[in-house]
Amino acid sequence: MEIDFKLKELPLVKNKLETLDFLFGNAITMSMWIADMEFEIAQPIQQALIDRVSNSGFGYEYKPDSFFEAQKEWYKEKNRIQLNKNQIVYSPSIKTTIAILIENFTGENEGVIVQPPVYMEFGDAIESRNRSLVNNALELVDNRYYINFKDLEEKAKLAQNKVLIICNPQNPIGRVWTKGELKEIVRICKQNNLLLISDEIHKDVILFDHQFTSALQFIKDYNRIVVCTSESKTFNLCSIADSMAIIPEQTIRNSITDTLKKYNLVANNALTRVALEAAYKGGHIWLAEVLKTVEENVEIIKKAIENSKIELIVPEGTYQVWLNFEKVYKNTEEMFNEITKKSGVALNAGHWYGSKGAMFMRMNIATSNEKVAKAITRIVEATEEAS
Repeated sequence: MEIDFKLKELPLVKNKLETLDFLFGNAITMSMWIADMEFEIAQPIQQALIDRVSNSGFGYEYKPDSFFEAQKEWYKEKNRIQLNKNQIVYSPSIKTTIAILIENFTGENEGVIVQPPVYMEFGDAIESRNRSLVNNALELVDNRYYINFKDLEEKAKLAQNKVLIICNPQNPIGRVWTKGELKEIVRICKQNNLLLISDEIHKDVILFDHQFTSALQFIKDYNRIVVCTSESKTFNLCSIADSMAIIPEQTIRNSITDTLKKYNLVANNALTRVALEAAYKGGHIWLAEVLKTVEENVEIIKKAIENSKIELIVPEGTYQVWLNFEKVYKNTEEMFNEITKKSGVALNAGHWYGSKGAMFMRMNIATSNEKVAKAITRIVEATEEAS
């Protein structure tokens, strides 16, 4: 797939000069950090939006049955999830939902467990509410990350810890947790009455024949599970799509719904509804092309770094890659400054995802083969002097 060069006309955060200068300095010529795509969105979505805008009526809307039927079929086919309309709560964003869950089901100074290196917004949502951020750090063994279940069990047993947040597929490392790993997570949560929040926003971006399993597969074993998800990553609708929480347990669901209503966060967006319904019905071929391109980009990176000291954590899901520079640099500041200045490529600094990511950087590869090849070549050349 090729880059949609019309994107240059849009005010995208990843290209905002003030942001780039603040985070990376003024040497950036290639932006490959924020997790959105550079492909033209699927034609069925574009046409559906054009048709809807052509109808000038924009009164208050609801989600019709056709939307729910399309959504239900997508989740059944792609994720093996049997959606129940009555268990879905729509929210402006996953972070909104997680923030409400933390506020409603924990008290000040109580603990919320996360698994770094992990999406940094989890920590922000926890600490900005005066809760305790509890790290169950993932372990890197032979270039693959694993959950430290012994440490997780010890922390789950502590009475002050009330919630576990997992990310599946995991951002930034790209692991897709296996059914066996999820089963053990659920067992520990059930044994210690932890609320389990599973962020599954990247669920449709599964690579190299890996198998995604939702935490909802275990709802019969334990009902204190909330799955937060969205198709914003799947179809590159980050500025238009909302999110949803799937909450089978009624008490938890009512708590979230009441808070969303309290702050008037339940309005329906007509264009979001149209875009998503069109995506569910006609986005399959486009998504398959995206996944093929992302897999090709992983292979391009593998080949480009094979004679360097850079190591790739091969992603099982997501369209990011996690690059290991431990054998190249001595500290994170040197790594970040050298790569940024010499390559001109903007990557996410690994320490943004916690101290365990200090010698890593995350690279967005949801773009053309040509751009990925050019960027990784620049990065390799930038490290040669340090090596």
